[in-house]
Amino acid sequence: MSLSGSGWARIWALAACLAAVRLAAREAAGGRCPDAAWRPLVERWDTARAEMTAPVENLRLPLDYHANGRLKAALRASKAQLLAEGLLVAEGVRVELYDAAGGVEGTLTAEACLFDRGTKLGYCVGRVSLVRGADRLKGRDLYFSTEEQFIKILSDCEIRTTRIPVKMGRLL
Repeated sequence: MSLSGSGWARIWALAACLAAVRLAAREAAGGRCPDAAWRPLVERWDTARAEMTAPVENLRLPLDYHANGRLKAALRASKAQLLAEGLLVAEGVRVELYDAAGGVEGTLTAEACLFDRGTKLGYCVGRVSLVRGADRLKGRDLYFSTEEQFIKILSDCEIRTTRIPVKMGRLL
């Protein structure tokens, strides 16, 4: 079976509609990590930063562990303070991500971050970047979850990867 140009256009339009329906259904069901999960951190950001009156310098703190007990994520910060509600506010942030065998899987860097130790969610402000293998992402402001292994860059996102086939541009 051979398709003409209009046949391919219809297939792409159908694929786009199906993707939109799937995305809408996922968002209606709460999604994997809906933005609402980070709302308390976003709303708390300004006051948390103002509460950082006696920070610790050069902090290294485990954030999460794999099921086998190995470290999954560790935060390093040039300045940080643990607040009463289990929140950690930090500046000069570097989050190291590890695989289940203990090998370094990636590194997230941010100007500043608010991390909830109970929910294992973080909200980073300012310039952010993630390096994982040959993949590099950068932008401004970010949500992340160590438990879900999820990140969302909120603005000015740039992605550099070698995983997309060279011919992919012809499909778009």
